Amino acid sequence: MSVCDMQETILDKAVPFFLGLALLEFLWGRRRSVYRWNDSVSDLATGILYSFTGVVITLGAILLYDKIRIYYSVQSLFHFGEFPSSSPLSKTSNGWEFNLESFLAWTFVLIAVDFIYYWFHRATHEIHLLWACHVTHHSSEEFNLTVALRQSMFQRIFEYAFNLPLALLGIPWWMFFICHGILKIYQFWVHTRLIGKLGWMEKVLLTPSHHRVHHGRDPEYLDKNHGGILILWDRWFGTYAEEKKEPIYGLTEPLPTFNPIWANLHVYISLWNLVKATPSWKDKLLLLIKKPDWRPDSLGGEKKVPEINRSTYVKFDPTISTSKKVYGILQFLVLAGLSVYLLKLLKLGKISLAMYSGFGVWFFFAFLSLGLVWNGRPKMEKWEVLKFVLLGVLAWNLK
Repeated sequence: MSVCDMQETILDKAVPFFLGLALLEFLWGRRRSVYRWNDSVSDLATGILYSFTGVVITLGAILLYDKIRIYYSVQSLFHFGEFPSSSPLSKTSNGWEFNLESFLAWTFVLIAVDFIYYWFHRATHEIHLLWACHVTHHSSEEFNLTVALRQSMFQRIFEYAFNLPLALLGIPWWMFFICHGILKIYQFWVHTRLIGKLGWMEKVLLTPSHHRVHHGRDPEYLDKNHGGILILWDRWFGTYAEEKKEPIYGLTEPLPTFNPIWANLHVYISLWNLVKATPSWKDKLLLLIKKPDWRPDSLGGEKKVPEINRSTYVKFDPTISTSKKVYGILQFLVLAGLSVYLLKLLKLGKISLAMYSGFGVWFFFAFLSLGLVWNGRPKMEKWEVLKFVLLGVLAWNLK
């Protein structure tokens, strides 16, 4: 099975269901103002950028993972038997047959993937450099199903790296990817304000209530509930918090933009400026590996988490003309359709990975320009003209 086929079977086929559920949530939650058009198109735009970088990152990750499994796993070094990877349930001439060994193997991999995800997710909140690849997901001031699709262009690099120890156990890459896909699909549904607490499930599984806490910027909720499927890891390792009031969502320093490019890059740029401003090489390193709010004495010491005044808190929501709003939404729909079409061409072998990556760079500039529209910024016309000129160049090369 090819890389593209594997990606198709896990997450790509789930995307229509994701969008359908988001539509249902929008209809169900209209009276509660669960969605704002500018926030949601920004969420979906970051998801499109995530899919573009994901093709190249995933291909590289699979090649590296399989090299490690083939040459450095316990099977190759100590001549152990192959890791059981057949289906737990198979159809035979006598009916359906259950394979206990395979079932236990798949269960082990799923739990291992979830355990690793907990530590990766926790690390992205506790290590500044890793926070830069995860902050995109938290920068929305809303909490709904489109926020689940708001992902960083770079997160997969670090997330896959955390899972490389599974290759040392001889677990096939496609087995890891299926279980990782299950985790990601599970993660989608917990991004909602419309489902309350769920009884006994709250003790074992990650629920929407737990994940609302995780996305809260209230001081008592910061860096809590990192689990992917099981909430047990948080309970056992001291990062659990119960939802006692609905959180204020987003960052402790809210991001005043709907530009998906800035949402991906702003912490990297901020971190770079901090490192440059720090004279000590030791402190430069510590800035990368300590918590995001840590600062050396030369930069004023650790930042304090600001208190939230709920009576005066207002979400970022610039006013723009109806014509720009319609233009921005229509542009987004065209870009979304084009991204799906290009991915289909890639999987059919109609365009090369290099051409697909070239379009990915164009999408970067396209959303940079469109973000100016969503923010209601003036003088965005020159960026729009440049966007269409570059698109013409790429389209010409498709011939």
